Amino acid sequence: MIASTTIDSQFIADKARELQIELWDRQCTLWQGENVTPIDVCDPWKAAQHLEYEVQEGWVDSPGMRAGVQLGGFLNRPMKLIGLSDQLAQRTMRFTLAHEVGHILLHPGLHHHREIPLHGMTEPHEPVNPKERQANHFAGCFLVPTKQLKRAFLASFGVEKLTLTDNVAFELLGGSFMSLMNTPYDSLAFDRVVAQAVRFSGRQFGALNDLFQVSPTTLAIRLRQVGLTRR
Repeated sequence: MIASTTIDSQFIADKARELQIELWDRQCTLWQGENVTPIDVCDPWKAAQHLEYEVQEGWVDSPGMRAGVQLGGFLNRPMKLIGLSDQLAQRTMRFTLAHEVGHILLHPGLHHHREIPLHGMTEPHEPVNPKERQANHFAGCFLVPTKQLKRAFLASFGVEKLTLTDNVAFELLGGSFMSLMNTPYDSLAFDRVVAQAVRFSGRQFGALNDLFQVSPTTLAIRLRQVGLTRR
């Protein structure tokens, strides 16, 4: 068994890709009678079904939780059960469930686990625990696969990547472009604007974060990880 601290980001991305390929190969069973696209297979509910886990949605509570702390879900490996709070926004449910699928595939020694609601890869905050960071990275790679992100980016913006310049910032924000130019170098502000953009250089399109059904921050992080945005 690989110790969780030795799992690198490429290994995690490969595991997410392997799962997507398995779902694609089983599309006739998992999506009976439906026309399936490569983005459709980025479905954590179908992934859990493929892994033979039951997903129960409802009120999630635990006697051990501190007062005022909301529980987003849990993993019970011996029972092959994932609990998911139905009080969460749809995209939060989607990311939280993909995160639990990541635990299933990456951390075989994790038998019982409780989760706060997870809105995205660093939301509500960057996890301290390596296993949580790994499961977040898995969820991001699974929900926003590299190949499909590159294709969607090119189809939307008409270029293979964007570098922040005065002209690019103006295309994205118009007269308020200097607010973007003045952000710190390590900020995700540019990446978030690109993630939510619906027009660029005379082109109109749907926002990438809506296409992949993730938060703007998650899409922004994936843009940077894949190398599609840079400063």
